[in-house]
Amino acid sequence: MTADERSPLLRDGVVPKTTKVAKTTRTVFGPANRILLAGFMMSFTLGITQVPIIYVFRLMECNIFYTHNPPFEGPGDRCHRREINAGTATQVSILGMSTSFSGVFNLFICGYFIKRWGPRWAFVSQTALLGLRVSTQVVGVTIGGRTGEILFQAFQAIGIVGGPRGFQLVLNTAVSEIVAPKDRTAVFGRLQGSIMLGTAFGFLLGGVLGDVYNIRRPFETAFFLYVVCTLYGAFFLPTKTGNESVSQKKGNQGIGAFFAPIKIIAPHKYRLETGQVIKNYSLIFLALGIFLGVFASGYAPILLQMYATSEFNFGTTENGYLMFGNSAIRGTFLLFVFPKIISAGRVWFNGIPPTLTDAREPESEPEGRIPLNPGDFEADEGGEVPQEPVQSPDADEEDSGTGFDLFFVRWSLVVDSMVTFFAGFSREGWQVYLAGYLLPFASGSAPAAKGVMTELCPPDKRQDAISAITLVESTATLLTQGLFGLIFAGFSEVGRPSLTFFYNAGLAVFGFLVLFMAHLPPLNSKRIDEEDSETETEA
Repeated sequence: MTADERSPLLRDGVVPKTTKVAKTTRTVFGPANRILLAGFMMSFTLGITQVPIIYVFRLMECNIFYTHNPPFEGPGDRCHRREINAGTATQVSILGMSTSFSGVFNLFICGYFIKRWGPRWAFVSQTALLGLRVSTQVVGVTIGGRTGEILFQAFQAIGIVGGPRGFQLVLNTAVSEIVAPKDRTAVFGRLQGSIMLGTAFGFLLGGVLGDVYNIRRPFETAFFLYVVCTLYGAFFLPTKTGNESVSQKKGNQGIGAFFAPIKIIAPHKYRLETGQVIKNYSLIFLALGIFLGVFASGYAPILLQMYATSEFNFGTTENGYLMFGNSAIRGTFLLFVFPKIISAGRVWFNGIPPTLTDAREPESEPEGRIPLNPGDFEADEGGEVPQEPVQSPDADEEDSGTGFDLFFVRWSLVVDSMVTFFAGFSREGWQVYLAGYLLPFASGSAPAAKGVMTELCPPDKRQDAISAITLVESTATLLTQGLFGLIFAGFSEVGRPSLTFFYNAGLAVFGFLVLFMAHLPPLNSKRIDEEDSETETEA
């Protein structure tokens, strides 16, 4: 047919190309699900060695103890002594501190890798170096004794360039650019849930491999799986995180890219509707609250294992079941329950019933009914000449639920403190299992905090916002593993290791109080960046 000026631009049955792209991103093996699978695989590999590491250190500390003391005589476990438990706690704390210390620097280096190479090759660099690190752990297990402990602790420095914090930063950054802002918090939770499920199955397999074969087999298996993860990342992860703006590309250059996450937490100015300029300190209090929350609860998995091992003679299998249940429940909660809580909570917090939200959506014109004459177009009710908006809002890009995300972060710390407090009264092994299986229901504060942080920052600083909150978590983990490891060792010396739980619970409550000083910017206010303020000053 010959087309004329009355021919419709879109014929019946013709689907725009953008619609096809939107559908392909929601397929089973779409970009978001490939990222979730990468998180599961990496955490599964990491989890295989976590339970055996504590048991290996206990065996090495036990051998060290009897090289300077008379040999063990009598029934029972020869390693069940307060001195050995305290020494194990101290050495594990040193290992944890070196791991977390490396993880803090790893965030800066991995963030720079992401900006230079994109998420795919940044992920590959992390997995390959983690494989190198676990190969040194195989050597440490084989040698044993004090030399083996030193090898474990010293070669954790490889994590400065490639470590677990880095691969999580890569995946969080990649998924934040793929999904819409209104779904970002829920997807952060799903990614964290995938990581926890992988950790759960890794804990289970690591404990079984250590008991059925030998204590070196979990580390050998982990090395093989790191090779698989490296190949998966090289072939299947997205190469770019999205369309980078010009300002973002400029910000990626220079040494300032290393320290950009620190600047994100600094106070920022906002202009109110009245024209008044105020300073908002919410990001500082949010970071401090998350720091205290992780500082209080970050040692809980290790504390449960150490306490169960010293008080109830848990071995690798029992600790494997304990950590498997803890991580599996946490992963299931974050994958399936957390997104629904966020969705329903935002509706409740904003006071907008779902029916009203749906009613707001403008009714789309049915396909095939395209106006052909000027008279077919609806007249403007106001009778005025329509003006083009300065910045047209996109309903898909808006996220009005940040207030509930902050509310959720606060009260999850309360639940965490309550469960940790009652865990200190455990007097039997099944009570430790109960505490380990209830703690996951206090999860969600970290992904919710990431959602709040990314919404309070401009799109071009989104990766730095994720790096900032991950940096806060890593720093808190570094301190909690060192400080509470020493506290647990001190209480073990006097025979009261359960008192460590009460210190954890108290810090969680303090973090809850600090988060009440974090408030969202006033409604309809506009953030003023440094560049904007300099321009206004010159004007």
